Amino acid sequence: MANCPSCGRPVAVVRATCFYCGAPLPPEDVEAGDVSPSPGPSPEGGGRTLVVLDLAGVDIAALAQALDRPFFEAGLVARRDGFHLHRILEPAAAGAEAARLAACGVTTLLLPEAEARIRPVRALGGKRGDGSLVLRTEEGPAEVHRGDLLLVVRGPIAREYQPAAKRRRVDTTHLEEGYRVHLHRRHEPQPVEIDAATFERGVSATGSARLEIDAWAEEVRGGAPCDDGFRRLSPALGPAEPEPKGALAAASSLGRAARGQGSGHDEGPVVLDNAAQFRFYSGWRAAVERRRVTGRGVTP
Repeated sequence: MANCPSCGRPVAVVRATCFYCGAPLPPEDVEAGDVSPSPGPSPEGGGRTLVVLDLAGVDIAALAQALDRPFFEAGLVARRDGFHLHRILEPAAAGAEAARLAACGVTTLLLPEAEARIRPVRALGGKRGDGSLVLRTEEGPAEVHRGDLLLVVRGPIAREYQPAAKRRRVDTTHLEEGYRVHLHRRHEPQPVEIDAATFERGVSATGSARLEIDAWAEEVRGGAPCDDGFRRLSPALGPAEPEPKGALAAASSLGRAARGQGSGHDEGPVVLDNAAQFRFYSGWRAAVERRRVTGRGVTP
């Protein structure tokens, strides 16, 4: 078991990246091959605090000193020119770390972890109007209008089958990359999640699910920022959750049944994805944005 140098969480080091934030783990820890189990993310988030770096205009020399990294590595971090999840610590330790970073000249934000663990509302389908979206979600109808949004977060979802020691047949099916968009509203803590694979959007003008979902988001985005930095993180895979109930999900289930998966004693291979990683990234980015517009939680 080792600690991720980026977010500080203990992780099993059979993987080369942190399960929680996607940061590379130290090579010496990865090579150790510790197979101790790593706990999954807590849905409630616990009482810990996220320490987030504001990289806008950061001085590379100051960042190198603060992170205790070579100048070149600090420059690579600074090139992201946005926000960077640094550590997840107990509140007292997070406050001390923020003070240390501030003394080095690095601006930080402190966020309760629970705010990054708010579960999204999954959209099943809807209609797109002029500056508005009328959506059907798992929790009922929802409307989003231009000017309602605080932030849009979008990113690719990696998908693959879980490796198994024994195979009854050779798996040749390639799982296509997924794509999700979170619409963070100003006055609602839960974001609306649109999964391009299961969202019923009617007739597509573009012929591309991804382009169509982006067009829906642009319809209501207005002046809200759009973050697509998730694509730069190394995928941290975990078991995919069941698809939401809807016509597209039903069609997907029928397709699996036709291939002999999901029926009888043969449940087929387990699908892995990094949707949980995307939700965590989206959650802390939205928490940052809420504080950025209010000025709360910033340590200059």
